Amino acid sequence: MRDAHREATLRVFEGMDRAEGFTERSFGVGAFDVLASRLDAVLGLGGEGPAVAGAVRDDLNQSPGWRVGRYRMLLKRHTFGQVRRLRWDRDSPTKQAVARQAYADDAQLALPLGLPPGVSTADTPGIVTLVLAHSATDEPLDMELYLGRPRWNADGGDAWHWVRRLDDRALGADPRRKLDEATLPLWSDGSADVPMRRRRETSTETT
Repeated sequence: MRDAHREATLRVFEGMDRAEGFTERSFGVGAFDVLASRLDAVLGLGGEGPAVAGAVRDDLNQSPGWRVGRYRMLLKRHTFGQVRRLRWDRDSPTKQAVARQAYADDAQLALPLGLPPGVSTADTPGIVTLVLAHSATDEPLDMELYLGRPRWNADGGDAWHWVRRLDDRALGADPRRKLDEATLPLWSDGSADVPMRRRRETSTETT
């Protein structure tokens, strides 16, 4: 997912220029669409490679989604640096419904009733829907990617039951990524001489 987010962000920033009239909304919509396409490819659902075991495309109310086992994942674009300030009660009906899932570890989780006409009111029994929150800024270039379980926060409280940042600090460095910097020597030419002591000779002769 990190690779998909990085590739999507770079493609969008390279293809859009604020000087040409592209706005923050343009970047947001573009990043959302390209990331969805890249996730299909990463999971092997776009015909570009073998599918990840058990991965299927599982949209919810026309919102792009992916599922492995009992966990579904939807996308959410957020303002950079504001992932913990999301207000699900002001979001789309689908995201509102997801945030109102019961948090108890119950095999019969269901989305609430009372949604607008045309919006499904029933989630798949036993499915837990998570949200992949993504954002980026181009000046300077920086990216955010979080996975979490949203919390209905009409009370103005926390936006997540739990949320985890998907970066090298949280997940460890990508083992496929080559080191960009050469290994530094133990000391440089400008360093003070390292004191050395001659090793005492040890006789190997037998008597």
